[in-house]
Amino acid sequence: MIKCVDFSKNYSNEIIIKKSNFEIRNNKISFLMGPNGSGKTTLIKSMMEMEKHNGEFFFGDKKISQIRNECLVIWDDCPFYTNISGIKNLIIFGESRKSPKKIEEIANKYLDYGKLRNKVKTYSYGQKKKLALALVEILEPKYLIMDEISNGLDYEMIRILQKDIKSWSEEMTILLTGHQFSFYNEVVDDLFVFKNKQIILLKENFRESGVDLESIYDEEIL
Repeated sequence: MIKCVDFSKNYSNEIIIKKSNFEIRNNKISFLMGPNGSGKTTLIKSMMEMEKHNGEFFFGDKKISQIRNECLVIWDDCPFYTNISGIKNLIIFGESRKSPKKIEEIANKYLDYGKLRNKVKTYSYGQKKKLALALVEILEPKYLIMDEISNGLDYEMIRILQKDIKSWSEEMTILLTGHQFSFYNEVVDDLFVFKNKQIILLKENFRESGVDLESIYDEEIL
C-alpha cells in the first residue's frame, strides 16, 4: 500500500494541490485522472522526494528513502543513456537483478536483436517506451509508477502491455497516469481524480462499475 498523508503542494503563493489523503491498494492497478497541468507529474515527483512538498508518503510503513530500490518510475520521456546501445542500458540498470543472458531474453520480447544493439539516440519515441517496459520485467519492482506509458506504442504492443500490466499487478502495486482512456479502461482497478485541486478516490473496483473513463472525465473534469 502507498499511503498519502496530508499531502499538498504550492509554488510560491499558488496552490497546485490542496491537502489530500488517500491510499493506493497493494497489488492493484490505480489510475490518476486529471487534465494537463493539474499536478499528476508533481504528485509523482513528490512521492519520489524529487520536489519539496507538505505531507508524507508511506510505502507500506516505510519512506521512499528506505525502499527506493523497490520502486520504479517510468516517465513519459523514458530517459536512457543515449550514446550506448539499448541492451547495454538494460544490463547497466539490471545487472544486480538478472544475468546478461536473462536480460537479453526479456529485451527480445519488446525489441528485435538488431535494434537492441543500436545506440538509444537512434530510437524512436515508441522504441524507447518498449525499452522501458523491458526494464520493468528485469527489475520487477514492488512499486511501479508509469506516466503516459501507452503513448507512442503501436496497437500490437498496446495489447501486449495491457496483459503485462494485469500480470505485473499480481506482484506489484501500480499507479498509472495518462490520457489514452481506451487503453486504461481495460486495466484500471481503482480510479483517482483531481477534483477542486484535491486528489480523491472516485471509484474502487472501477472495471466492475460498467462506466468508462471518457464518461467520467466529461462529468467530473470538464
